Amino acid sequence: MYNVSYRKRRHFTMAKLMVYKRNTKFKDLSELVEELSSLGLIDTLEKYYNKPLEKQAKSIVAGPSFLQFLNKLFQIQITTGDIIHLESGDHSKYYMLSVTGTWDEIVKLQ
Repeated sequence: MYNVSYRKRRHFTMAKLMVYKRNTKFKDLSELVEELSSLGLIDTLEKYYNKPLEKQAKSIVAGPSFLQFLNKLFQIQITTGDIIHLESGDHSKYYMLSVTGTWDEIVKLQ
């Protein structure tokens, strides 16, 4: 279980779950990954993705049921190449849904 909540002064702060859906600018997934590498995460999100959908949660289960949970929570169909952003306290992680159905972490380099 990946815990996205954190305790602060005796109360829980809700974590943000954001889903970035690809826009109408079609890019093959391998080309999108290359663009991500050369443009950087923020520029790629602005160029190839719609504004994120956002929800809050105290915790999530990161496993096979996670994709179903996200589809139900956001009432959308998350597909290959879509990106999720988990943000809680000082922690922030981005993941892209791969062709095989796994979540590949996007590592922001300095």
